[in-house]
Amino acid sequence: MEDRYLKEAGAWLKENAGIRLKKGISFEELEQRLAAKLEMLVEKDFQQFVLLLYQVDVSEEKVKQILATQNYPDVYRNVARLIIERQAEKSRSREIYRQPPESLNNDEEKW
Repeated sequence: MEDRYLKEAGAWLKENAGIRLKKGISFEELEQRLAAKLEMLVEKDFQQFVLLLYQVDVSEEKVKQILATQNYPDVYRNVARLIIERQAEKSRSREIYRQPPESLNNDEEKW
């Protein structure tokens, strides 16, 4: 995963999941910290866990598959990986589909 997408995913998770992150964090460190946060949410605030999955828009099928086939602690690490990868995917999509502002020529509107 490219560093810029990892940075953006980390920044989003810091803001929305309350994870403390240092600069230059690796994918593995981010995955580990998010997995710990997910475990805490499942144990203490399951509704917040579900809300986080909803906000990130992680595939429900993928989460169900992990929950059905994985054991502790792999479950949390794999769900964390899904979240990080989905956030990075959204960053890539925004970059690809971002359109530069068009300048208007001769004061005409472009449709």
